[in-house]
Amino acid sequence: MENPTASASVNTQVVERTEQLPLASRWKKGQLIGRGTFGSVYIASNQLHDRETRALCALKEYELLPDDPNSAECIMQLKQEIEVLSQLRHPNILQYYGSEIVDNRLNICLEYAHHGSIDMYIQEHLGALTESIVCNFTRHIVTGLACLHVNNSIHGDLKGANLFVDASGIVKLADFGIAKHLTRQAAYRSLKASLNWIAPELVRSLMVNDNSTDHDHTVDMWSLGCPIIQSMNGISPWSEYAQAAAIFKVMQSAPPIPETLSAEGKDFLQCCFRRQPAERPPAAMLLEHAFRQI
Repeated sequence: MENPTASASVNTQVVERTEQLPLASRWKKGQLIGRGTFGSVYIASNQLHDRETRALCALKEYELLPDDPNSAECIMQLKQEIEVLSQLRHPNILQYYGSEIVDNRLNICLEYAHHGSIDMYIQEHLGALTESIVCNFTRHIVTGLACLHVNNSIHGDLKGANLFVDASGIVKLADFGIAKHLTRQAAYRSLKASLNWIAPELVRSLMVNDNSTDHDHTVDMWSLGCPIIQSMNGISPWSEYAQAAAIFKVMQSAPPIPETLSAEGKDFLQCCFRRQPAERPPAAMLLEHAFRQI
């Protein structure tokens, strides 16, 4: 694992990804829209556009605390997110605009999604969505995953909070912060709030601290089914259980498939929730499934 105190090395590698024009010259920080352990997210407007056409971005602002191991792990995850996003341009992946270090803070500018996460979208629409909307969202998610996987990357933390909806209703994958290079202990801390969503084989390796298993895109295919269930039911899979009981459920069975789903939707979920990872169809194959064509 990288030395948590090696802040100079971390900062240098992040700054190498910045645009030539400083972000502070292009983006003006506005309203606070989210807050986490080590940072905050703001809406920012592009200073280079006139008032009527001014574009918006989501400005992630993180404190750099080199003597705090948890903060150092957070920065490592952000480096992973920057590395992935800076190489991808796709309508179903949140666009990366740039990053820079300012006054011991790491600032990352990303495309702004007007409706927020799918979690927020479901709350705004007072619970469950119609199957036609869910099918449309699923098509966007699978398309984004297919792009990610063909570029030899996996998401690793696919859930409603990491899927964003823009003003046109297009879903975009975001938060690629779960680095394959983190230790299992660090990965477990990062994923502990996501255990309801992740594949059983990944839960198993995290629980027993197994460093030998190299997971692939199939973990994303299991997680793909969970936002579909959340969107249909209005709540995330296994959310009625305490964490220990939810982990047991994940290890023993797939989440219950909503009875209100069409036959095509039920078959799609059954493809995602196959217990053997090798039996789960890849994203490119699921693009041809009847459910995403409803």
